[in-house]
Amino acid sequence: MATLRGNIRKLLLVAGFFLGSAASAWAQQGPDTIGEITAIQKTVSVMRAESSAPLRLAIRQPLLVGDTLSTGERSRAQALFRDDTMLTLGPQTQLEVSEYIHDPDQHVRRMTVKLSRGLVRALVGRVFQGLGSTFVVHAGTASVILGTAYCAVWNNEQETGVVNIGTSGAVSFAAAGRVVMVEPGFYAIAQAGKPPGAAEPMSAKAPPAVREAIGETEIGDDPGATVKELAEQKIEEELRACPPGSPPGGICPRKPPPVVMSPATPPAVTSGAVRK
Repeated sequence: MATLRGNIRKLLLVAGFFLGSAASAWAQQGPDTIGEITAIQKTVSVMRAESSAPLRLAIRQPLLVGDTLSTGERSRAQALFRDDTMLTLGPQTQLEVSEYIHDPDQHVRRMTVKLSRGLVRALVGRVFQGLGSTFVVHAGTASVILGTAYCAVWNNEQETGVVNIGTSGAVSFAAAGRVVMVEPGFYAIAQAGKPPGAAEPMSAKAPPAVREAIGETEIGDDPGATVKELAEQKIEEELRACPPGSPPGGICPRKPPPVVMSPATPPAVTSGAVRK
């Protein structure tokens, strides 16, 4: 439990760092920006309403309402939103940000995401008491409703589940007309089309899906891994940009830097200037 509290504190510090550095970037990107990507591992793409094909995501890329994020095999992504909410997507995940309203003056935050498949971890650390403020994850035939909580949700063809990995704040898990409250340190599972079972305490006997939901939505702390991913992505982009006829082996000839020629005649000496 002490380790879990330490991880939560660390996540809050990371969120604060990215939020502070992102505020000015969001202001430049325009009012439609609701958040941005803060970490990526492997391949992550976004499908937008105006796009005919998925776009590959990069760190610090803005997010918009209606974006559908998709991760590939062994891929993960982390996103930070304007209200400090942080989402982490596990591998083979598809998640749509279907609704996002943030009005700090009215103390309102309403956010709805749709988890079509895969795993997502949600850190909702701020309380919004304005009318209609909610955070909802729709997953299959079930819904997860959060106030201030830290949880992981998974969804596949067989079942939907939620595990509360926070230290405070219960999670409402609703399916087929039944609502189960999932307290910190507990999990609950609903078979497809059926109501959720009773919440169970986390233990060594927890189903593999519970442990997978926690483990697969963690992004390593090593910044070198992210730098390596960015470097590999840059190399791939440069190789795709190689002109036809380039030599094999990943060597793309680059244009030499322009040669700056000295003027044929020296410039006039202005008043007070001393020519050396």
